[in-house]
Amino acid sequence: MSIKSQELLAFVHQLPLGFAYAPIYAKNCDLQSGKISKGKTPLEKSHHIVMTPEDVALQIERKPDVFQAVGVFTGARSKGLVILDVDKNLARLLKKWGNTLDGAPVVRSTKPNAAKYLFLIPEELWSQVKGFGLSDTRAGYEVLWGRQGLLYGAYPGSTDKKGLEGDYGFEGDLTSIPEAPGWLIAEMKDAAGTELSDAGFIKNRKAFDFSDRAPGEVEIG
Repeated sequence: MSIKSQELLAFVHQLPLGFAYAPIYAKNCDLQSGKISKGKTPLEKSHHIVMTPEDVALQIERKPDVFQAVGVFTGARSKGLVILDVDKNLARLLKKWGNTLDGAPVVRSTKPNAAKYLFLIPEELWSQVKGFGLSDTRAGYEVLWGRQGLLYGAYPGSTDKKGLEGDYGFEGDLTSIPEAPGWLIAEMKDAAGTELSDAGFIKNRKAFDFSDRAPGEVEIG
């Protein structure tokens, strides 16, 4: 087993219980569907069962060449976990909301001006919020709710070639995740259509386009 696999296993073994984790297929590995992984696809059964850190570690130990990263599902399956996934324009976001991101665990890759921030949504709001994709707001970030996000391990590189193949690095404490800031909750409520417009009518929003995400990254169960 390679040093990187040992480092990945060490990270997985210290993950806290209570979240729905997933081993992630390495880039160019065969999926059960017959398709080829782009490096961000979770093991298929993780969509339907809650996998613990030990479940994930077992798969990595058995197939270290196949599973080279670990991810986590967001939403009610994982205590209301939400991921603010900044794909670009991180500097602009930090200038506007930087103080509200303090204390949140963060995931970084080789892609510049990008990062993922982890927060929790209070349980009483779970039915009132929804995530959204990059194409919905054009703000340079998306919000993962009910979908999977990478935490640590092999990074396949970005489709825009700005991020080279490398690794995801994790900073922070998953046992001490802060509540999502008000502005983020407001955006998620708006995405779900639960906030009223100025005219007093519920806003209608078009269906979100997830074409920029691999099929395996969309929560289906």
